[in-house]
Amino acid sequence: MMAYFSNSTENEDYKEQYCYHCIHCSDDPEDDGCPIMFLHWIYNYDECNKKDSFLNVLIPRDGIINEECTMFIQREKG
Repeated sequence: MMAYFSNSTENEDYKEQYCYHCIHCSDDPEDDGCPIMFLHWIYNYDECNKKDSFLNVLIPRDGIINEECTMFIQREKG
């Protein structure tokens, strides 16, 4: 199954854990952010019950846990 964000809080928690520490996340408030999260916002409801969803490749899900995004690259500290 693919990652599923049932509400904004769950999505924000995920972003705090991964996205805000990734090189793909911009510090620019005018930037809409990562295209992976954008795809999840657009297709989440349509794709959530499809076992072969392309979204599963991007952010896999293990049971009820959204795993690390496959595009995640840790931003260097400092």
